[in-house]
Amino acid sequence: MKFEDIQAIFFAECDEALVAAEQGLVACRDGAQDDDTVNAVFRGVHSIKGGAGAFGYGALQAFTHVFETLLSDVRDGTVPITAPLLDLMLRALDTVSDHVGAARGLGAAPDDIALIAELNAAMARTGDDAFAAMLDDIVGALHGDDGTWIVKVHPHGGAMANGSEPLLMLREIIDLGGVCLGCDTGDVPTLDAFDPGAGYLTWRFAMPGAVTEATVRDAFDYVGDDCSVTFGDGAPPAKAPQAPAVSPAAPSIRIDLAKLDTLIDAVGELVIAQAMMAQRLGSLGAGTYRAVSDELTQMEALTRDIQETAMAIRAQPIGAVFSRVPRILRELADSTGKRVHLVVSGESTELDKTVIERLGEPLTHLIRNAVDHGIEPAETRIAAGKPALGTLTLSAEHKSGRILIRIGDDGRGIDRARVRAKAIERGVIAADAVLSGEEIDALIFAPGFSTAPAITNVSGRGVGLDVVRQSVKDLGGRITIETVPGSGTTFTLALPLTLAISDGMVVNVGDQTLVVPLANVVESLRPAPRDVKALGAHRAMIDVRGQFVPIVPLHLAVGAVGAVERAELGVLIVVETESSGTAALLVDAICDQRQVVIKSLDTHFRAVDGVAGATILGDGRVALIVDVDRLVTRHLVEENWQAAA
Repeated sequence: MKFEDIQAIFFAECDEALVAAEQGLVACRDGAQDDDTVNAVFRGVHSIKGGAGAFGYGALQAFTHVFETLLSDVRDGTVPITAPLLDLMLRALDTVSDHVGAARGLGAAPDDIALIAELNAAMARTGDDAFAAMLDDIVGALHGDDGTWIVKVHPHGGAMANGSEPLLMLREIIDLGGVCLGCDTGDVPTLDAFDPGAGYLTWRFAMPGAVTEATVRDAFDYVGDDCSVTFGDGAPPAKAPQAPAVSPAAPSIRIDLAKLDTLIDAVGELVIAQAMMAQRLGSLGAGTYRAVSDELTQMEALTRDIQETAMAIRAQPIGAVFSRVPRILRELADSTGKRVHLVVSGESTELDKTVIERLGEPLTHLIRNAVDHGIEPAETRIAAGKPALGTLTLSAEHKSGRILIRIGDDGRGIDRARVRAKAIERGVIAADAVLSGEEIDALIFAPGFSTAPAITNVSGRGVGLDVVRQSVKDLGGRITIETVPGSGTTFTLALPLTLAISDGMVVNVGDQTLVVPLANVVESLRPAPRDVKALGAHRAMIDVRGQFVPIVPLHLAVGAVGAVERAELGVLIVVETESSGTAALLVDAICDQRQVVIKSLDTHFRAVDGVAGATILGDGRVALIVDVDRLVTRHLVEENWQAAA
């Protein structure tokens, strides 16, 4: 394995450790201050420290060493957990993250001198007290006070071959209070047999009785088989608590994301090939098709299993994105003075890794917007009868084959009069434009739009929400707004679970074949003439079990020729949309329901309004995938304009 590959694994482990430590500290802040939670934070920082030393990241190693020492005091119970201490440790974890970023080459190392002083001041023993305690430990170990026990550390040759640093292993023991009693050189061979890459030395350490065997083993959990740690010439004190039994974790391996992308692409081509084979055999006659129908059915099932397994490999909990939010809020608190309580739900909801990686920027914009524009200053909230502390709600859930992410605040809501006035001032709309409340809300997504009275480091330049909308659109999703003046605003992002393969309903509309995403479909029906109600010359409704929904002729939306124009002569597909409720799409006929491989029009052609992408059918033709939400919304807006005209 190349050095760069090992380094990449280290940074991936740093990301995991930072997430685990962040979750642990947040849990502590919320009241879960048990040993397991504190140990999780300690292990996260400890693992980063060990790897940093092995790779020569001195600044990262030095800072995590100080942070780890404080965490050790917290874990031992000598430093109580308080709100100020948690704030300090959260700031320290942010600095660890900055150090990791600097090691990656993503910026300069942070100035941590002042923070190190704060961490040292918070420790249980500092200055002369710490020095005196160290002398007591040394004297006690050398004179064999009751409870002293021995640890032997023997680094193997593999420790150096894998880029580790044996001296760092020895320092782990010293950091725990161990005193070196000597080094056994009996295994060192003669010069002609000496191997510089081998491990011949064994160190003996006297450990204080307060340190348990479990603590020593925990200090070497990242080393693996590269170092032997044995216990002899004494035993850990009987009063020491035993480590709880740990059930073996499921075996796992790290896979290069590019390899997964290749697998997903191959599965997509397999789906297309399977559809083409079924189409070709069907064209040879019913008898031929029936003869191989069982095999085709089995192949289709296996193809779907492979596709779902490949997607599951790429799936990750959205908590990886949500875990960044507490730091964003802490930074915003420093710049805006607004303290915000975060409520998170659905963090275990899974979606494709590619979607997760591209969610960070739009999510950050929305959170900054909620704190800066939505949530009022404490004194304003108190005057309005609200709690001084604002609340930001973050949630995720699966619904109809998509993931819905909601970012809500309990702030002032959108000031529609101000938004409209600013839009007229900037020439976004005409002064006499007639807009609904929802249409006014949507104006905040216009490029360059901002209602901030002054430019700050948080907002005011008008380069936020238009970026959010474009990012969500690029992911094949959509964003909607719900706002109540004085009560708050909620942004809802509806995103696909994956960007590669989806289930769709293949339909004929005049001279075109289209695909309607199955995630939007509620049902399909052939209406009776009595169920269709005309509303003027341009609109019609259908009675679906007592609920009237608008009919959207799909041929008008896509410009198809020769399509059925009367609802009772075609098929209606009842669909749900995020922004326009329920509607019924009028098509000529439904041809099939199948998995489709999504091809981006942006990549291969250009973006087309109302089209979410394209796919290749079994007969080799290209079919457009309908953006149901956009087409329905656009049609209803045009109908209202025509009716008004």
